Amino acid sequence: MSRRHRARERLQKLSPAQRGAWLDIAEAEFRAHGFAAASLNRILASAGLSKGQAYYYFADKGELYRAVIERALGELAGLLDTGLPEPDSAEAYWREMEALFGRLTRVLKHNPRLAELGRGIHRETAAQVAVADLLATLRDRLGRTIEIGQQVGAVRSDLPLALLTDVAFAVAREIDRWFALDAQDLDEAAVLDLNRRAVGLVIAMLASVDAVSDTAHESFPSWQGVIR
Repeated sequence: MSRRHRARERLQKLSPAQRGAWLDIAEAEFRAHGFAAASLNRILASAGLSKGQAYYYFADKGELYRAVIERALGELAGLLDTGLPEPDSAEAYWREMEALFGRLTRVLKHNPRLAELGRGIHRETAAQVAVADLLATLRDRLGRTIEIGQQVGAVRSDLPLALLTDVAFAVAREIDRWFALDAQDLDEAAVLDLNRRAVGLVIAMLASVDAVSDTAHESFPSWQGVIR
């Protein structure tokens, strides 16, 4: 096991109160200054930690940032209250996906703290590098979600699952980036409307021919104008 992973394990073994206090301080610094400009020395001074103590629990600033984002993703997952989809039809699958994206939009619209942490990832390549393994986990979860869609006939199966997953993840990240950086000043109704249209774009890309012809125009008004 690498030094980095041993430090992660030690951080997780801290009491929730102690770990939370340190991550609160680090999060405030990252939100205020961004990843690159954040000062590890300021974080340690505020937390009352020496560098020796700090490196016992996180290998570098990137690892501390990763811990902050990992906590935020866990909090977001709890607010969304969702697991993998369990649809019994193609229509149910896409309805579930549309509802999930709607919940995500509402949560981030009403939680500026989590929204700002998300913007921070999109603003800096170095931040994305620091959380690369967390992004890979999200990509794998999307792959499992797409596979479930294939099983109920909602998602096309004429292309390899890995290719569909990579393309869908790239599109989803770009949609998320746009909403994070360019939709801040829009009201909730406008954001939700754009969200429905963006979901329609993803559906048009991933949906099987049968799913589109059977359900799109009758059951999903938000698809119209995207699939046609």
